[in-house]
Amino acid sequence: MARKLHHKKSFRANRGFAHLDLNARVMRVLKHQKQEPIGIRVLEIQAQVKREERSAFYDLLETMQKNGELWKRRNSVVLSQSQGLVRAQIVTLNEKFGFARPELQEGKEQAEDIFLPGRFMQGAMPGDVVLIKLKQHQKRAEGENPEGAVVQIVQENNTPFTGVVCRQSDGYYLRPDRMPRYLMDIQRGELHGAKDGDKVLVEIAHRGDSHFAHQVAVVNNFGDAHLAKVCCQAVLANYNARTEFDTETQKEAQDIAQKGIPISELSERMDLTDMDIFTIDSADSKDLDDAVSLERDDEHWFLGVHIADVSHYVRQGSALDLEAYRRGTSIYYADQVIPMLPKELSNGICSLNPDEVRLTFSALITLKPSGEIEGFRFVKSYIRSRVKGVYKEINSILDNTASQEILDKYHQLIPQIHLMQELAQILRKRRFDRGAMNINSNESKFVIEDGKIKDILPRPTGESERIIEEFMLTANEAAATLAMEQEMPFIYRVHENPPEMKVNLLHNLLNRLGIGADKLMENPKPKDFSQILEGVRGTELEAAINGQLLRTMSKAVYSERNIGHFGLVLDNYTHFTSPIRRYPDLAIHRILTSYVAQMPKEKLKKRYGSFVPAASKNSSQMEVNAMSIERDCDDCYKAEYMSGHIGECFDGRITGVASYGFYVELQNSVEGMVSVHDLPTGEYQLDEGIELKETFSGTVYRIGQAMRVRVVSVDVSAGQVNFVLE
Repeated sequence: MARKLHHKKSFRANRGFAHLDLNARVMRVLKHQKQEPIGIRVLEIQAQVKREERSAFYDLLETMQKNGELWKRRNSVVLSQSQGLVRAQIVTLNEKFGFARPELQEGKEQAEDIFLPGRFMQGAMPGDVVLIKLKQHQKRAEGENPEGAVVQIVQENNTPFTGVVCRQSDGYYLRPDRMPRYLMDIQRGELHGAKDGDKVLVEIAHRGDSHFAHQVAVVNNFGDAHLAKVCCQAVLANYNARTEFDTETQKEAQDIAQKGIPISELSERMDLTDMDIFTIDSADSKDLDDAVSLERDDEHWFLGVHIADVSHYVRQGSALDLEAYRRGTSIYYADQVIPMLPKELSNGICSLNPDEVRLTFSALITLKPSGEIEGFRFVKSYIRSRVKGVYKEINSILDNTASQEILDKYHQLIPQIHLMQELAQILRKRRFDRGAMNINSNESKFVIEDGKIKDILPRPTGESERIIEEFMLTANEAAATLAMEQEMPFIYRVHENPPEMKVNLLHNLLNRLGIGADKLMENPKPKDFSQILEGVRGTELEAAINGQLLRTMSKAVYSERNIGHFGLVLDNYTHFTSPIRRYPDLAIHRILTSYVAQMPKEKLKKRYGSFVPAASKNSSQMEVNAMSIERDCDDCYKAEYMSGHIGECFDGRITGVASYGFYVELQNSVEGMVSVHDLPTGEYQLDEGIELKETFSGTVYRIGQAMRVRVVSVDVSAGQVNFVLE
């Protein structure tokens, strides 16, 4: 009797239950169970699983478990939703803890990342999709993340990753470049020729029930991790960069190059070969995708921006197009280029090489004397560039230091070059007058010999660089304005207002530094940020404030929705001028080609309506990947350069402070860290990201402070440089 009283009322199938399909019967039983797990055998009986359905029944349970719908506990199962389990992805993993990011629910804001103590992670790795049970009745301090435990790994992320081989007394281990941040056991017999100190690509060969039980196997050995060029190959592998073109794509490119430009194609285009049109680029550039021309009368400027007509060759849906879409952009690091398009196009028939007829898409723009755009039109054209202009050479013409050889090279273009400088200065002043920010980038040029870095030089920005910048901005604005006026589906380059939380942090930082920034608290405009920059121009705080402002700004992205560009202070902006190296520009050329060919609006929307959002999202992601690759590779080369200067002293400034030390940037753009453990003995406290202060002596290490440091060690593989005070 006691047993009957204790037993929960069992599930009773209603009439007609047997006529439901297997999935519906199983779900009905599981929903009836609510929060209580049910034995798999009992579930089979209550769901009235027929003999011929048993295989499908167990397949269904396995699929539901893999999808995270079902949580299996020993031989029982229960619906994850009924247990309040959260589906999330592991985004951070250290030796003792990790964080997981809940999947974004439609119509809801992104939930906070969940803190996971290491012992409650079940060995989950970065990228794994997991089910998490949140800690109940957790009392959280302000800013503290919710805590949970992994109850099930739904999807394993077994993507290969890179690291350095480390030999220890009990065997070989991998020190991963990224997460996880601990040594991983290399399975016996799986080194495949790799040695201590080699940079390798590995995959997980065995998953244990904890992180320290996992084992990896080497699948590719790049070589000595002390060489930057080796480490860059690993960086490319880590980001799954596409470094080779497949046979079909390569053949398409070769066929296009061999075919050349048919005479029939020229008859349908505007002939601009009699105009003084020329390119301006760096001396080592081979993918020349923009050329310029300029004329004027008493009342107008007539600017021509002539862009390589890549979309004529790369047709939508072709192998070339699909490969360009996957790559999204060319990648530039050190002295290397991983092009978006094969060299037969990027350096060949699409490149606006001097004295060669090339197909172009021209933006012909009329401007008022003030630099305001009065009108524009976009036409299919062909040009013959007069010369391959080089920034350094044109700068020497403009500052009257040019040699006779350079003057002879540009002799027929010199009057136009001076006109270009005049217009560019008008456009630049107009841009800054409306509040655009003039942020210094502090870019560097690497001198590479035999694959090793020999020097780091500043990359100067002269008048010719500013000419091209202003002319390209003008053409991009005109293209976006046309798209808005004609209401065509389009890929815009947009830049949102900076997030309020980041603006508040910047405001607090500036106030602590004694820089008035109250305007930032009242719906800040670009001009407010610009005035802050100008206020610290030339002071010891300039580099630090430049960096803080960049971190405060939102990231510019590609979007089918035009919300304007905050940083440039433009209502309409896009990327039209670099179709050889950026997919959005190529896509925009394709859309504008259809418009120029007078395709009806409805047909334009039908053809490109669904393509534009997908291309925008993909291009934004590929741009982030490319920037990460370029940054990581640059850091490796900078560390390699500093490895030749161990023990030497350099002057720099503090650009950032943290509880564990502070960062110093040298005049050659190399940034390194001074650890708190290498500072004089004492008790150090961090003051709101402004300074690190020793409590008893009062010694302060503050943002912007000049500092002389000595190089003590580098890690080329990680791109890290370590300093101590001199």
